[in-house]
Amino acid sequence: MQATFAVPRRVSALAGLALAILMVPTAAYARNATPKPVTITYWAGHSSGALHTAVEDEVAWFNRTHHDIHVIFHAIGASHHGLAAFEAGTAPNVGMVSGYIVPQLAQAGAIVNLGPWIHGKAGLSSAAIRNRYYPVVWNDMRQPNGIQYLMPLEKKSLLVLYYNASLFKRAHIAQPPHTWSQVGLDAAKLRRLGSRYHGIAWTPSLAQFFDMTLANGGTIFKPGSHRRAFALNNPGAVRALTMLRSWVRSGTLILTSGYQYQLDFGTGKVGMLIDASAGYTYDKGSVGGKFPMGGVSAPTGTSGHSAQYINGASLVLFNTGTIAQKRASWTFIKWLSSPAVNVFWDTHTNYLPLGPAAYHLMQGFYAKHPAQAASFSPPRYWWYKPRTANYKAAETNMASPFEKALAGQLSVVAALKQMTQVGTAYLSGKVRG
Repeated sequence: MQATFAVPRRVSALAGLALAILMVPTAAYARNATPKPVTITYWAGHSSGALHTAVEDEVAWFNRTHHDIHVIFHAIGASHHGLAAFEAGTAPNVGMVSGYIVPQLAQAGAIVNLGPWIHGKAGLSSAAIRNRYYPVVWNDMRQPNGIQYLMPLEKKSLLVLYYNASLFKRAHIAQPPHTWSQVGLDAAKLRRLGSRYHGIAWTPSLAQFFDMTLANGGTIFKPGSHRRAFALNNPGAVRALTMLRSWVRSGTLILTSGYQYQLDFGTGKVGMLIDASAGYTYDKGSVGGKFPMGGVSAPTGTSGHSAQYINGASLVLFNTGTIAQKRASWTFIKWLSSPAVNVFWDTHTNYLPLGPAAYHLMQGFYAKHPAQAASFSPPRYWWYKPRTANYKAAETNMASPFEKALAGQLSVVAALKQMTQVGTAYLSGKVRG
């Protein structure tokens, strides 16, 4: 039986109002209460260091400023685990993924076409897209068929020179090098400091070699092939590989594996290292304040300009959860990809501004942090890898003749010919990785 309340006449109007509130039916009270926030999950594979801390800070920032949405972050790589999680019914709402996995996720129906969200009522205008993203960044989000599953999140420049300013001074190098020719000359001066010293430490990277090739007027892909065939047997590639091979032979460049070059640089016996912009925080950590560390943007070659391969993870909306969770996920994705959040990410991790708006906001920071400003080079010379699952397999199998040429075990011309043949076999789909 429902209880009834008799309000005595002697009860004040204020007390009567309080009792009246108590007697409001539960459903009506619920309509006036603060709605419970929509909870979504976010998987990002940055599990350590400054990058992990920056992701945690971003999620906390979003949760503080969006009371109707609550994001739960897990340091899980969505590229490696997202498909299996979707098939098991445990996929996140939002994932940070690499481009190579997108075709598999799309074929399985695991991710959502973002076109209707981008162009919908809560989407982005054409002017906003131009302001937020450089064309090369935005174009990298689309599949070959034009469908867009990705939103920009992070882009790193793959080729930056960091240098030991103390060794430069000892070697009487007044200014850091800005061309590949100057890099070689300065590396030789550093080598002459003694047998324990080396000009450059480098773990061979085909993508960085491709940057050197383009800067020297060469080509990577066969014209007209829609980037489904390599064409490395050209004078620019010969110049770039010959340059590297001569540095190895003279001892001015030491070849390392993995991230050993960062540790070698930290010893103070290496004048320069070639690294990605995202390696800055790790390089700086290895140095540990033992010497001043400078940075130089990607050097120019005989073409008169630099070349910069850009790479980094993007955001996807997994095809899971309620429509309310999908709306909340799109809000989160759009926020993560915004200029203000991009600037926060860049200043903490040394990734790149995604577009003009973020670059403008970065100017004050770059003026005070010249070594980090070196990560940025003219966007008109940026490029990105083909959107195919076989590209990674192509690079893996091209590495052997490339490294043999560096070691002097294979001629430069023969190595480039083999790299072109092997790489094209994978890139064209004739051979699958």
